[in-house]
Amino acid sequence: MNGNAYTHGLNYDLINRAVHGDHEALEEILLIYEPFINALVSVDIPRPDGRTQREVNEDWKSQVQMRIVDAIQTKWRELI
Repeated sequence: MNGNAYTHGLNYDLINRAVHGDHEALEEILLIYEPFINALVSVDIPRPDGRTQREVNEDWKSQVQMRIVDAIQTKWRELI
């Protein structure tokens, strides 16, 4: 499944539910943005054979997700 499969699920109703604290709506929004978040927090790790391996830094990912949830519940609330 590609990243575009979830973009159609982002709508006013979903955002409104997330702004008002619906945990399932928040999780769905994070799922929609997951490919973008993973791209932002990926790092290249050098391997012993000289090649690099791209990995998601899970600590950074958690921080980005927490900031998104905070923005949804504060900044987006002002817009709705």
